[in-house]
Amino acid sequence: MDLTSQSGNTLADVLHNSPALTSIYLSSNKIRSSGLEIITPALQQCKQLKSLDLDEIGLNEEVHPVLPALLSGLSQLQRLSICRNHIGDRGFEQLAPVLQQCSQLRYLDLTLCDLTSEGHSMPLLVTVLLCLPHLEYFNLNCYLVGDKGLEQLSLALEQCTQLTELDLMDIGLKSPQSMLIISRLLRQLPSLKWLDLSFNDCGGSIHDEALCAA
Repeated sequence: MDLTSQSGNTLADVLHNSPALTSIYLSSNKIRSSGLEIITPALQQCKQLKSLDLDEIGLNEEVHPVLPALLSGLSQLQRLSICRNHIGDRGFEQLAPVLQQCSQLRYLDLTLCDLTSEGHSMPLLVTVLLCLPHLEYFNLNCYLVGDKGLEQLSLALEQCTQLTELDLMDIGLKSPQSMLIISRLLRQLPSLKWLDLSFNDCGGSIHDEALCAA
């Protein structure tokens, strides 16, 4: 669906008349920031909303103030997926403060959001994670954290003791030392049942020994 002004108003009417919704999936629609602005007031009327899927809806770095405004009105939100949007470091700077307020989040997916280790997104992400004590699922797939960023990230993830699933696929790990950091992290996450480290190149035997020691 390519959301025009007319179709956006129609969708807003539908949402406005469905205040009891607990889950909304809008992924793979060309909503963009302009469309999201149209439907935000209606979404905020869904006071029982616990799950929101905005995957691949055409958002870019100009997310302010639309997405932050939307999330600030959804205090019960437990599941948020915004993957495959070109949010970038600048967009995440705008988004991070409101994510810190989503203290009930249990599921957060930031896959392919064009975050890099060169901007300010890493320290902001660390701050966000420290504000999400109930987090059970976290996906950071394809964020180039790198070996240096992993140290910061792991210290925050250690506080998310309810994590059961963690996706760190293709985050730019190259040093065997990173696997030792992962090993330390795993010892702090007793509930973790699923971990993805695919497409990281951290050396063979040390990689295996570190994970086995965890």
